[in-house]
Amino acid sequence: MAGDLFVTLPSGCRICYRVSGSPSDPAIFVISGHSCAMTRGTDWLVDLLSPPDSPHYIIRYDHRDTGLSTSFPRPSDDSPVYTLNDMVDDAVGLIKHLNLTSVHIAGFSLGGPIGWQVASRLPDLTRSLALIVTSPTGRQMLASDKLPPLNLEGQWLLGEAFSIPEDQDDDEAWIEAYTKLDFALATKPPTDAERAESRRDSEITYRRERQSGTMWTKYNHSDASGPRWPRESLRQIKCPTVVVHAAKDQIFPIGHGEALRDDVEGATLVVLEDCGHEMPHRIRRQLADAIVANVKKGEGVKT
Repeated sequence: MAGDLFVTLPSGCRICYRVSGSPSDPAIFVISGHSCAMTRGTDWLVDLLSPPDSPHYIIRYDHRDTGLSTSFPRPSDDSPVYTLNDMVDDAVGLIKHLNLTSVHIAGFSLGGPIGWQVASRLPDLTRSLALIVTSPTGRQMLASDKLPPLNLEGQWLLGEAFSIPEDQDDDEAWIEAYTKLDFALATKPPTDAERAESRRDSEITYRRERQSGTMWTKYNHSDASGPRWPRESLRQIKCPTVVVHAAKDQIFPIGHGEALRDDVEGATLVVLEDCGHEMPHRIRRQLADAIVANVKKGEGVKT
């Protein structure tokens, strides 16, 4: 697995990314969720999405304002620093930088609307799309969307879990804070293995974000993700698409996953039972299998 790589995009935003595997294999481009760096709970994807009998070229990256990518300080008037379109530009820019001639996209939560907008902008390159625990609209819904309201439980749990240590120079306290946030939406007590993984990922992510300053600016994603997501562009998606949704998602009710399936021609829906807005060990194989099966559809491989 390669280490950190960097590209400065035409916008001036510097993106940190990692690649794994051979560029000659089908590329899977992973887009993380709100305020999530690529080091936060995605290492497992590299192994499960690229088994020995079906290797893939896995690309992950730090969103702007996460990990080692550019940190955008808030202006004095507290106005939004950028929009969701700018985050889509980052993904498109990285794909173009890598000179990919085809790509399979997997977007988690906020990575979902980024992913389908990348697919709509790059229809000739995008071979398949996976939309995971996400929504066709996000927080802002219209009556015509006919969607169930968002679950307030998730926002409350995340708010309760997040806290800034009293001593802001206490590394251990920060790592504990990152870990606590990691399990805010767990529907079952984490296993010892899950705790150990979260502790490791939290320490790595914290130290990277402390270095870059993104630990203070990652919540710019809240402004960027606030306006209604462009549901209408889902109709433009023509590649094989799988929607993966959690039966107990504490943010987006299952009706949002069903709507995504219905909005994209030919899309299928996979439901992760006994799971919330999280990626616990017990569902990872099912999730990875759903993504890989959809990738094979995009590659025209008979299963």
